[in-house]
Amino acid sequence: TVSATYGRTMLKPISQRWTFLAPWLLAAALLLPAQAWAQAALTTQSVNVRAGPANIFPTVTWLLTGTSVTIVGCTANWRWCDVIAKGKRGWVYTRFLSYRYNDTVATIINGGPNLGLPQTEFTLGPYWDAHYQNQSWFGRKAYWQTRWDRQSPPPAWRKPATAPR
Repeated sequence: TVSATYGRTMLKPISQRWTFLAPWLLAAALLLPAQAWAQAALTTQSVNVRAGPANIFPTVTWLLTGTSVTIVGCTANWRWCDVIAKGKRGWVYTRFLSYRYNDTVATIINGGPNLGLPQTEFTLGPYWDAHYQNQSWFGRKAYWQTRWDRQSPPPAWRKPATAPR
């Protein structure tokens, strides 16, 4: 590689500069909390925030229409998203979440993987241990785990049908 000299400053080739910066950029990315990578959405109507990605779970809180939420991640079928709103963490059904993408607004259930949102998985034990130890229903974690285990596998995401013109 050839270095270019302009005046008295010698510029290193991009590959050398990248080699120097890459470890620092990686370290900074790993130190950022997951919320720094999260995306913002709005509730499309008043909605329950659940303690897991199904309506069988207890309600953590209730959000009004137009409430801003931070999306931590969505299930693989794009039906539920793990969100943070007003200091509470939980799951919202994606039909009730709108997200701005490429200068348009779409509900997450319709946009699915095209929106570029992160995906996440749900494991009741660690999730509840991290977020719900002070909730009245936390002591019945085994009961809720049994209900969750009995759930049928969720359907895969399908692109919504478009209306004929």
